[in-house]
Amino acid sequence: MRTQEHSRVAGKSKFSQAWVRTFGTELTAPKANRWVLLGVTVVALLGTGVAMAAWKVDDDESQRELGKIKDNLGNEGGSVTRHLNNLNRKLQIQQRGGSTPEMIVEPTGDEALNKTQPSSVVVSMDQLCSAGAPTPLGLQQQTLCQELAKTELAQYRFSLRMFERSKQNYDRLKQLDDHRRSLSSDDYANIEYNTNEVLALTALMDNDRDRYQTYMAAYQARVSHLQNSRSALTRNALKGNGALPGI
Repeated sequence: MRTQEHSRVAGKSKFSQAWVRTFGTELTAPKANRWVLLGVTVVALLGTGVAMAAWKVDDDESQRELGKIKDNLGNEGGSVTRHLNNLNRKLQIQQRGGSTPEMIVEPTGDEALNKTQPSSVVVSMDQLCSAGAPTPLGLQQQTLCQELAKTELAQYRFSLRMFERSKQNYDRLKQLDDHRRSLSSDDYANIEYNTNEVLALTALMDNDRDRYQTYMAAYQARVSHLQNSRSALTRNALKGNGALPGI
């Protein structure tokens, strides 16, 4: 009798443990509904078995799909890896050798130019353009002479300032070029950044050249205009017509 009772208690304990493992809660049903609960439990366990079987099928399918993705990504012959390797080979750039060509040597000694004065002999404006006769024609000649001298001096100084600017641009270009030569074929980001810097510097140099040519053309046009005005005054003086109106 005790053996049968012990078996029922042990069976009850195993059943309760199985219930807790399956549903996460203890069995607290009234004794009068034990057989009803037993039936519900059997149905629930059978349903759980069906659900687990369905999950097993879905899990196997997921594992197969993950295996395909892994083959495409991880293997050398996979389609994604193969395309990435092909792209990598196309983007590779051979490392540059050599060095940046040197800039033309700046003249020195007697060939060098002063940044502000075109001659070592400083001649004042009054000496360049004397007053001459105190007449309207003489005053106009003097004014045109002074404007011509100032324009030629400004043109000279502007040319030398642009020469200094070209040296700065060359130094920057050499710095970028030396850095480019130090990059390997895999430094895509640094190569792209270096390229953008060179393009920006090139655009700046083009702008400097355009400004220089435009301003020099304007200087030359003004010099020609002043020279023509002086020639016109001389012709009028020879003809006895006097000074030019409006000057």
